[in-house]
Amino acid sequence: MLDALRLYLRLASVGLRSQMQYRGAFLFRSIVDFGVMVSDLGPVWVLSRYFGHLDGWSFAELALLYGMVGSSWASVELGLRGFESFSAFLLRGDLDRLLLRPRSVVLQIAALEFEARKVARLGQALLVLTLACVSLRLGPVSLLWIATGIVGGALCFTGIVMLGASLAFWTSGETAELQNAITYGVPLAFVNYFPALAALGRTESAGWPSALPWLSPLACSAVLCAGFFAFGRGLRRYESAGS
Repeated sequence: MLDALRLYLRLASVGLRSQMQYRGAFLFRSIVDFGVMVSDLGPVWVLSRYFGHLDGWSFAELALLYGMVGSSWASVELGLRGFESFSAFLLRGDLDRLLLRPRSVVLQIAALEFEARKVARLGQALLVLTLACVSLRLGPVSLLWIATGIVGGALCFTGIVMLGASLAFWTSGETAELQNAITYGVPLAFVNYFPALAALGRTESAGWPSALPWLSPLACSAVLCAGFFAFGRGLRRYESAGS
């Protein structure tokens, strides 16, 4: 496990050093990524100020949902960037080079095209999450539910990204429509909605069984397992790009 982590960090550091060659552009894009928070939450804040609540959710509660899903997605986007552009990587025939190395192919792909500027997006999501938790005065049990939602969300998004990447083995890289179908077909309510309801003590009042939030880790883990299975199946049927 430690050897795998060291290998990942070494591969990611290669991408980081190349990005540091253009520090001005790196800083600008990091600021832009951090500033996404304003464009995302700004309209929600305006509507909350005008109407008070949106379908029974206060601005702080909506910010909590945003921070949870944002933290989960940003961590996956930061750590598994290579899977998002895997179809282009496969079409170039670069997968053959990775298969020749005596290291985990999944680990090597995950570290491809590592973008350190995504740390800014993770930072802004965690900032929103922290402010929301403080504003709502959440206790230890509620915070544990929040952590469960974030970890489960990261597992779920990892599975979705790997499922999307695995489609490239069967579709010759044309995966956009199918990736959208996978994304919208996964029960994303388990990522943040149900854990957030449990954290706020509103599961039953929202019309859901009290046991439903406990299924969140299981549902997210199932998506992860499906992603690993599909990608492994694709690797086994891969025969080479012939280049």
